[in-house]
Amino acid sequence: MHETAAAQPAGPPTGRLSCTIGNNFAAIAKSQRPTECRFRPRRGPIQHYNGIVRSFSLDLGSVRTATMVWRVYGPYARAPLGALGGSFKSGSATAPSTPGNALVGGKDNEASLLPLPLQGNRGINVAIGVTALDLTLVEPGRRR
Repeated sequence: MHETAAAQPAGPPTGRLSCTIGNNFAAIAKSQRPTECRFRPRRGPIQHYNGIVRSFSLDLGSVRTATMVWRVYGPYARAPLGALGGSFKSGSATAPSTPGNALVGGKDNEASLLPLPLQGNRGINVAIGVTALDLTLVEPGRRR
């Protein structure tokens, strides 16, 4: 999947969000179990989030482990702590929710997540099938 100018959200990229899902991805997508995510802003410290995929639009069969990776866009040069906390949804009133669309949401609906292709032989980026995602900041010092 390649980004196009039409699909790319406005504004400069502000970082990358990666979520790793292990032990039976199909069960996680169907039961909305939490996933662990890591936001690497272009400037500032790494932020950790717990995520829940609320809506997934692809049938991938029995994928055992999966990765979700998005390029993050937002109106800030340095992403504030918790900037991605909140609900993200695909589509809009004029564009229906479809796989591969950018997700829009976060704090004050200021962030956009655009699925990225994975490099090398690391598997499939299942982010292309996510149409709704909730993220909650894991406060620094509270990680396991």
